Amino acid sequence: MMIDYIYLILILVLIGSILFFINLSYQYRQVMPENKEGFRDIQINQIPQDNSNYSKSLGGFLDNYNQLLSNTYNRQIINDSSGYQQLTNQMASNLQDTTTLLKMKQGIEPIPETYPMDKLIKTVKSQYNSQYLSLFANDINKYGILVNDKCLTVNGLCKDEFCLQSCQNNLYTTDSQKFYTDRVYSADDIIRLMKIPKNKVSSKNIYPFNIFRSKVNDKCLSINNDGLSVEKCNLNSINQQWAISPNENICLLT
Repeated sequence: MMIDYIYLILILVLIGSILFFINLSYQYRQVMPENKEGFRDIQINQIPQDNSNYSKSLGGFLDNYNQLLSNTYNRQIINDSSGYQQLTNQMASNLQDTTTLLKMKQGIEPIPETYPMDKLIKTVKSQYNSQYLSLFANDINKYGILVNDKCLTVNGLCKDEFCLQSCQNNLYTTDSQKFYTDRVYSADDIIRLMKIPKNKVSSKNIYPFNIFRSKVNDKCLSINNDGLSVEKCNLNSINQQWAISPNENICLLT
């Protein structure tokens, strides 16, 4: 009997619970339409509006960033172009200066002098120390060299290889006081006269010039700070290079 009461009570509790949940469900349906409308307002009105502002902000940021990149790139291009233009201008200026210097060099190079073929040489000047010497000649190829009213003599009556002796007259002459001359216009003449390769010719030579060689021993008239001598010919030596003139010059070697 007691058990039947317990079952009855449980059944009543179950029925009450079911009714309670049914009532609660009904109340929930009555409230949800208002809440759903609110949710719709949030989803439709608020969220899209925030997304729009965010998109605008993001778009503005991207535009500014792209503009910054573009400006930076343009500045770099301008700087590179300016540097390249400066380099080009400098190269053009250097080339123009080089051309000008070459023209100046060509302009100051000595022009080979054409000595009158029918004129005797009467004066020579050393290219080493600008010392003048007077010459005399019986013909255009052979010359005597005057020094202090005497003649430079090679061998002959000299005790040494050369000396100063009285000049021989026209009736009595020997080769000891005779020198013949060569006109040197270029390195090709030095190569021909000395029989040396071109790379042995000095680049410091100033053309044209003359050399004077003894008819006795084929050595060349030379000068240094100690005075005159007759040395083995070296056409690269400025001591043996002479400028010539058809004019008389009364000047003694000191």
